[in-house]
Amino acid sequence: MSGLVLHLSANQADRLLGAAYTCFPNECCGLIEGRCAEDGWHVVQLHEMPNIAEDPSRHFLIDPQPQIELLRRLRGTGHAVIGCFHSHPRGLAEPSTTDLERAVDDDFVWLIAGGVPDDFSFNAYVFSSGTFTKLTIDIPK
Repeated sequence: MSGLVLHLSANQADRLLGAAYTCFPNECCGLIEGRCAEDGWHVVQLHEMPNIAEDPSRHFLIDPQPQIELLRRLRGTGHAVIGCFHSHPRGLAEPSTTDLERAVDDDFVWLIAGGVPDDFSFNAYVFSSGTFTKLTIDIPK
């Protein structure tokens, strides 16, 4: 992947921030549907998923059943699950130690919202070779 850019619409950015707001003080979570291209990753849709973590105020765990259903729906569409998103309530919009411990798939995008209601921000990262690299986020006007 040559372009370290995540292409995201304003509506998708609003949806991410809305999920973080709605789930606060728990972490929101979900999967990112999209496609990879030479100029980066293109988000098609954010799919909010139930957070089934034992302590959803500190961690996220995506319910596997809706994840499997999404993977089935995407077969043959040209789209794939290119990443995940979640929030860090009262935290930073950057990968945590737990995120690094749980990340396994190379070239997988992580979109993270951090903060508190009315003051959330977000960043995007790609995980590869055991590390996160910050992505540029392109939101067309």
